[in-house]
Amino acid sequence: MYRYRINIKYWFYSKLQPPDNMFAGKEYSYDAFVAYTEEDYLWVSGQLRPKMELTDDPIKLCVHNRDFIPGKPIHENIVDKIRESRKILMIISIDFLRCTYGPLEIEYAGMKCVEEGKDDIILCVLMEDIPVRQMPSALRNLWHKITFLKWKDEPNEQVMFWQRLKEALR
Repeated sequence: MYRYRINIKYWFYSKLQPPDNMFAGKEYSYDAFVAYTEEDYLWVSGQLRPKMELTDDPIKLCVHNRDFIPGKPIHENIVDKIRESRKILMIISIDFLRCTYGPLEIEYAGMKCVEEGKDDIILCVLMEDIPVRQMPSALRNLWHKITFLKWKDEPNEQVMFWQRLKEALR
């Protein structure tokens, strides 16, 4: 039971929600839920949000610093906002893998893939080189099903990165 506590909690929480006809024709509040840690907040707010939201053809992101409901338990906010989002964008760094909620968001993202029966929901941005063996088992299990983009500091590489990211989130 302890090993599967996150899955059990998610299952109970999702069963308490009213059914919405299994996402048929569902209108989403967000184009993408962004899972990140506080250490990556500067990159998310300074790079990601302006490139995605402040353009002629904006992509609406759900970021916890702005969109979570204050006073609501964090795991409920995560589940609700993931459900309200078409895709899930994970900003993967060593800090993300070490923080409390990173692995939880990975688990919930995997469960959303199962619920919706789609493998193209999750997109990961690798902020640094992380060996696969250092990743949590939930992310290793999804490794071959999800798209990864590698962030590079070279300006020439970034142009292509932003194009590919925007394309993947559409």
